[in-house]
Amino acid sequence: NSLEIQAAFAEYDRQQTISNFKVACIIGMLLMPAGVIIDNAVYPALAPRFLKLRLENSILIGAFLTLLLTSLGHKHYRFLGITLFMLPASCIAYMIKASPDGAASPYYAGLNLVLLVLAFVLHWTFRESLCAAVLVLGLYLAAVLFHHGPVDRGIFTNNIYFLVLTGIIVATGSYFHSKSRFGEFAFRYQLDKQNRVLASTIEQLKETEMQL
Repeated sequence: NSLEIQAAFAEYDRQQTISNFKVACIIGMLLMPAGVIIDNAVYPALAPRFLKLRLENSILIGAFLTLLLTSLGHKHYRFLGITLFMLPASCIAYMIKASPDGAASPYYAGLNLVLLVLAFVLHWTFRESLCAAVLVLGLYLAAVLFHHGPVDRGIFTNNIYFLVLTGIIVATGSYFHSKSRFGEFAFRYQLDKQNRVLASTIEQLKETEMQL
């Protein structure tokens, strides 16, 4: 019974996650270019360069959406989820590196946002959330490392702290969310199965009664 339920849940999870994946792609394609509003307000001199980067990122997200609609995409939808996350996260990390503020750039908040949104929209598992959290931390550290300029240790420590904290929250939330989703599905699955058995039994009793 456990293997049967797990197999049924895997198919249910695939359909739900792929459906959410499409929504996440569309949102990403729209919101990435919209960020030029922030670019013009925070780094007006870099806004044209960042806009080009944002548009390229949106095109890549569109390509992933196209790939998702194929049989290969349906088979490897979990891997594509992590890869999709890396597109906006890498874009934001690059903008942090290219900005004059480096570690102090307010764009670091975008890494938290991407991590939080995609973790719950794509129904990440604990392992996937943990992997994404580590990748976000690595991207931020790389952006700071390759930035040519002084590093404000106080702001850097603050940002690292909140990135780690967000990662812990996302990973913990994903664990309990995944557990809850499976529990609810297993309950509904067993209930539906019992109802089908009951309906079949009632039908057999009616046929027996008619024969008698």
